[in-house]
Amino acid sequence: MNFIQFFSRALTALLFCAVAAHSVHAQTWPDRPISLFVGAGPGGSMDTIARTFGEFVSKKLGQPIVVENRAGGGGVVSAIAVAKAPPDGYTIAIQAVGPVVLRPIMDSSVGYDSAKDFTPIVLLGDTPNVILGGAKAPGQSLKAIVDWAKQNPGRLNIGHPGPGTMGHLAALLLGSHEGFTGSYIAYRSGGDMLPDLLGGRIDIGCAAYTPQLKSAHVLAVMTPEPLESLPGVPSMRQAGFPGVYASTWFAVFGPPHMPPAIVDKLNAAVNEFLKTDEARQRFTFLGFRTLGGSPQQLAQRMTDDATLWSKVIKDANIK
Repeated sequence: MNFIQFFSRALTALLFCAVAAHSVHAQTWPDRPISLFVGAGPGGSMDTIARTFGEFVSKKLGQPIVVENRAGGGGVVSAIAVAKAPPDGYTIAIQAVGPVVLRPIMDSSVGYDSAKDFTPIVLLGDTPNVILGGAKAPGQSLKAIVDWAKQNPGRLNIGHPGPGTMGHLAALLLGSHEGFTGSYIAYRSGGDMLPDLLGGRIDIGCAAYTPQLKSAHVLAVMTPEPLESLPGVPSMRQAGFPGVYASTWFAVFGPPHMPPAIVDKLNAAVNEFLKTDEARQRFTFLGFRTLGGSPQQLAQRMTDDATLWSKVIKDANIK
């Protein structure tokens, strides 16, 4: 046997051992606690969902899921931590579309690539964006306001919860789609925008829906169909703007190259959780919709959103 034959057989044996080890690991996983990173502080909506999710899934898997709040950088700190963790199934994260998909488009130095540095596991849910009318908006419907904005270029004042947020991008998408310009005014959150909406200092606002925003006039929800949780509020299709859709979704991710068998176990446990009455009630109370689905569906959602929002971000030169 020459050296090349020996090397080839040795390499094959090593690969076989590595595959076998992965298979055994997947069969015995989990045999110790799992860390769940959350890119937000304790007490918020994401933290509440993480703890509800963790309690249910830990019972299904037979091991504790320990929630670790990794706030900072709008979710970037948590994203970097999970991207660099070992792919053994003992570190996962709940992340929103912003830090995972949008941030790398706006900042190439962020430290990770959404397509390469995460393993998609499952979509948890989303909160659709809504368009809110101010007390002195130039119209009582979204169509009337948009028609006015087209006739008065640059005069519509549009609030949003900060540069690069989904609310900001959704507002830009509406303006681009309908061909009007306006003044985009940034706030620290959707809640911070409310006083200026109610006081008539801005014409409309765009933000992810939360129950806090019920006190404002909700002109439309940025989904194809109306939502049961917002009775009487038209969808964008009903309001006359088909194709102008936006929601802030959040999902479970792992480090890159996680074993598919572990991903499938997690995916099945989370999907079972999302079908429970407790999950639906908790999500609805927080203004979210339950989603679920396969890892492949999450990966496709990431690809579709990257394609859609890359153009909006580039056209608006958001950095």
